[in-house]
Amino acid sequence: MLEKPKNMTGSGAPPEQGCERPAGVPRRPPGAAWITDEAIADTRRVWSPYYGHELTDAEAIEILTNVRQLAELLVQAKRKR
Repeated sequence: MLEKPKNMTGSGAPPEQGCERPAGVPRRPPGAAWITDEAIADTRRVWSPYYGHELTDAEAIEILTNVRQLAELLVQAKRKR
């Protein structure tokens, strides 16, 4: 079994396809228009103390994606009950 690097926050976002993005714009997974710059900044501010270092935009995007996936899973589980 492969081990995750120590600094990984969870499952990685799928690779982005399409056009190159301008320099300084963080990679966002396809269909992630809901991930705003403000959400990234808030995520970095809230979670960085728990990780013990300043999170990158990519790490914040990964956290946001993972939280959304968890929320969707919980909603699906509740609907099945």
